[in-house]
Amino acid sequence: MSERRVVLATLNAKYIHKNLALRWLIVCAPQEFDVTIIEGVIRDDPLKTARRIAEKEPEIIGLSVYIFNAEETKKLICHLKELMPNVRIILGGPEVTYNAEPWLDLGVEAIVCGEGELVFWDYLTGKDSQSIATKQKQATTIAQVQLEKLELFESPYFLEIDQADMDKRYLYMETSRGCPYNCAYCLSSIEKGVRFFSDDYLQTSFAKLSDSGVRQVKFLDRTFNVNPVNAMRIAETLVKLPSSISFHVELVGDTLSDQLIDFFTSPYSSRFRVEIGVQSFNRQTLLEVGRFSKIQKVKDVIALFESAGVHQHTDLIAGLPFEDLNSFKQSFNTLFVLHPYEIQVGILKLLYGTRLRNDAKAYGYTYLDEAPYTVQSSNWMCESDIKSVEIVAQAVEKTYNSQKIRETLGIWVAQYNLNAYDLLHTIGLGIAMLPRPYSQKDFFVGLLQCCENLVPNASARLKFDYYRLSSLYPQPFWDEQTLDETQMILRKAVQKKLNADKQKFQHLRIIERADGLPGYDVWLYPSLGKSHTRIQLRGNLETESEIVYETVDRHA
Repeated sequence: MSERRVVLATLNAKYIHKNLALRWLIVCAPQEFDVTIIEGVIRDDPLKTARRIAEKEPEIIGLSVYIFNAEETKKLICHLKELMPNVRIILGGPEVTYNAEPWLDLGVEAIVCGEGELVFWDYLTGKDSQSIATKQKQATTIAQVQLEKLELFESPYFLEIDQADMDKRYLYMETSRGCPYNCAYCLSSIEKGVRFFSDDYLQTSFAKLSDSGVRQVKFLDRTFNVNPVNAMRIAETLVKLPSSISFHVELVGDTLSDQLIDFFTSPYSSRFRVEIGVQSFNRQTLLEVGRFSKIQKVKDVIALFESAGVHQHTDLIAGLPFEDLNSFKQSFNTLFVLHPYEIQVGILKLLYGTRLRNDAKAYGYTYLDEAPYTVQSSNWMCESDIKSVEIVAQAVEKTYNSQKIRETLGIWVAQYNLNAYDLLHTIGLGIAMLPRPYSQKDFFVGLLQCCENLVPNASARLKFDYYRLSSLYPQPFWDEQTLDETQMILRKAVQKKLNADKQKFQHLRIIERADGLPGYDVWLYPSLGKSHTRIQLRGNLETESEIVYETVDRHA
């Protein structure tokens, strides 16, 4: 009997991402199936991915659908039906699990609701399942797999098909499934309880990481620290792996044990990128969505992580119940002052299956009909309020999360007692006016125009950041394009001093210190690399000895 040909496919957000669900499916496949994985990306023409799939001449196609690829997957399905009218298409994933009917209207045969590692193959071998939806019947249960059964299969993490680019793509791993919390906006709240993979299974998987070539491991656990003892044991195992491997984990800040806090603020912290969901600092809002956070503990942990230099990603969600624009501004400003490494500002999305979507009318929500179902207004925020947050979100990404002027923004807000939200809103409006595409120079000219009336001597800090970010000799702007007599004397004196010290360079830029203290920042642009020297001037510039180094930073 010949093998039945199956293609498992999806559209990832980027090439560096890999779909773990498809890899679980392929290791669980019965021997009677010949299975291939094909992954496209959402920015590609879906027809291109459809043709790649059609080349394999499959009898069955399994597609993994998420909120970020839903609309492109619909196009992909249409192309597949045109190219292969008789092919059987089966869908799975969180986007279709709680909204099967519209997808069945596209002509797909069936939808797997929930975890499909076993259900998918049971369906194809003729076994009945209550977790399969078709035109003829609805699913009555959401499938959950016993993790002990999954542990009996080949590991999905180190497949032969992935070996060629293990160092170029994220490796997604999981130590548990489920979530102990009941956040009304999150699909994870629907699944009750948390299930854990066994320690033996995890240790075997981690041992294979050493020689895998993997550089970035991202854990899919909704709450890495849900079991503090397990989390500590895993963390201590991970830091024994080669230092070339880094890890991403999602933490609940107010439930972190002292031991885990000590671990993540230790020298090991450089190996970890942690994600802490804040969502809001409005207590009524948090209670309404079922997120019972200890607000002060969350703030203390974020501040502690920042002081320890932890690479922490934090989230805020605009549009939650009982949070109007003023309240969201307060939440944003509170988080901004804590100065985490990254702040993600998101707009609430009403996902199928969540309580907030089911109660949308009670909250006055209007939202996009198509994925990602972004909220447009509510009883507390009008459309212009949401637009305001979107402008700030864009500015945060371009200036703060990019690290282009993150430190500068923090200094300005603290030194001049500025409202961080309003400052970023002004910057966001300026960025929106830039030509597309824009250069680094365009970006900083735009920033200066936005900020020069809000921040005293804004140009000093922006000059510093502009040259700090320039790996090659940058196009000049501001007033140093035309040097006055004093500046010419300074330039000659600095060049003479640097030449005497045998510091090789082709070009240099001299600017006043960004912190307002006496002295100058000198940026050198040699043929290879860039360096930053800070100098102080004492006495007569005509005398070489009057130029002294305060600090030298070769890695600026």
